[in-house]
Amino acid sequence: MFNINTPAAPRKVGRAKPGGPTYPGPRRGNFGPFAPRMPAQGPDRKAWGLLVLLALIWGSSFILMKRGLHNPDGTPALSPLQVASARMVIAWLALLPLAIAHLKLLPRHWKGLVLAGLFGNGIPAILFAAAQSRIDSALSGMLNGLTPLMTLVIGALLFGQRMRGIHIAGVLLGLVGASTLILLRSDDGLPTWSVYAMLPVLGAVCYGVSGNVLKHKLYMLPPRATSALALTFIGPPCIVLAFTSGLPETLAHQPGAWTALGYVALLAIGASAIALVLWVALLQHVSALWGSSVTYLMPLVAIGWGVLDGEAVTAWQFAGIAVVLSGVYLVHLAERR
Repeated sequence: MFNINTPAAPRKVGRAKPGGPTYPGPRRGNFGPFAPRMPAQGPDRKAWGLLVLLALIWGSSFILMKRGLHNPDGTPALSPLQVASARMVIAWLALLPLAIAHLKLLPRHWKGLVLAGLFGNGIPAILFAAAQSRIDSALSGMLNGLTPLMTLVIGALLFGQRMRGIHIAGVLLGLVGASTLILLRSDDGLPTWSVYAMLPVLGAVCYGVSGNVLKHKLYMLPPRATSALALTFIGPPCIVLAFTSGLPETLAHQPGAWTALGYVALLAIGASAIALVLWVALLQHVSALWGSSVTYLMPLVAIGWGVLDGEAVTAWQFAGIAVVLSGVYLVHLAERR
């Protein structure tokens, strides 16, 4: 999945070389790393359709991960490392034509692309798969809602981004909601603890690092090039990881393993290749700030799939995700000012 809540750094303004292009000064507003070149318009029916479709694709990632890990009867299918490595390899292959087309950009920007690949794809794929081997997909999707807040925190800690009081209030509110989701038992609301529930939070931190790398180091690259080239550093090592994790043997002997791999393929192609194209198309119609409303819809989709799959979602969890999204809303409200 891609971070969608980080404003892109503006182009530097300077004199053009003789006969060369000139660039306008920085535009005001909140533009994501996939911001279009032309000013965005207000949302129309197509924009609303793209927004809902993106929320369905990204929000469905968690149930697809669950189906990659477990058969419908609850028996194991693939291991977390097998799910993560297969997901990265398939996503890399799906975007390989784009990577080849933009290969000339690799030598100059490889450091930022390595960071984007590790923190935006490789590490979160392992963390979320490991988490969902022990926690519900709905809970994983709710905790993923922390991504915009983690992006802001990482930007302040590592990239010199300024935080105002309303930003800090939003982050604290989000952390309170996340603590409610992690620490309160789903059935009776009593305190409990699961280290696996912390893994999606770490995944959100990784997405925060990746989003800031996109903003500060890779903002000048075409979005399709960024995504495809970042996976170039993740796909080949994950081929090795797939073999060392025993994926071929599992596919040969484990009942339901091939079906599980099919779900992983849907996850890789849908959440990576197709979703990227849809996201760019959406930002050709609206601002990145309006497009980031998908942040509010994704957890709802994840919860819906969890309920349909028999997971218990309680009032405590609804309260927790409401608090998290309230924190995200405060941060978005600050960006409008």
